[in-house]
Formats: sequence, C-alpha cells, structure tokens
Amino acid sequence: MKIIIAESKINEAILNYLKLRAYPDYDWGPHLHKFYKKDVDIHGGYTFVIDDQVAYTYYGDEGEFQYSDYRYELVMEEWLYDELTSLFRDLWVPIFKKWFEENTGLEIKEFSVEE
Repeated sequence: MKIIIAESKINEAILNYLKLRAYPDYDWGPHLHKFYKKDVDIHGGYTFVIDDQVAYTYYGDEGEFQYSDYRYELVMEEWLYDELTSLFRDLWVPIFKKWFEENTGLEIKEFSVEE
C-alpha cells in the first residue's frame, strides 16, 4: 500500500522538527538581525549552540573566524546533519537554509558539514 503525503505536509513536518530540535540555545528572530550582522562583521562569524553543543557556524567576509574558504558559508556539525538526514534525507536542507536566513538575516551562499 502506497501512502502519498503532500509536499507541503512534509515541509511543515520538517519545519516543526527544526523548531524543536535545531533551535539555538539563545533567542533569534527578525529583532536580532542587526546583532548577527554586526557580530559577523566584527568577528567574521557566529557560532550557534544547541544544548550547550556547537551545532552550526556562519562565516562572513572577514575577521578572526576566517577558517572557511567561502564567504557567507554555514557549516553544520556532523551530529546535527546526520540526525536531520536520517529523518528527512536531503529534503530538510533548503527548508533549513530558508529558516536560518529568516531568523538571522544572514544570507547563505555555501553550505557544508564539519567533519
């Protein structure tokens, strides 16, 4: 028996999971866009933590965080990448990118996994 689930329902399930499991320890949202942009401008990046564990780091143009070969790159830790991929295959990636950009105001041009 085949079960067909609408793409919108899958996207909604992924987004709900991200809000529960991939939400950083500290508040974020449109009211903090200027904060993130300023911090990235000063330091070159910003690290987001979940349950006191590094989850993903955003790298901008300049600063002390220049460990990335790309500008505007989001590097996700392997533990979170594996968790999301095991549940949603690669369907979660574009939803995560959009969710991240909406909540931080930071544009993602490159996406990679920390190994």
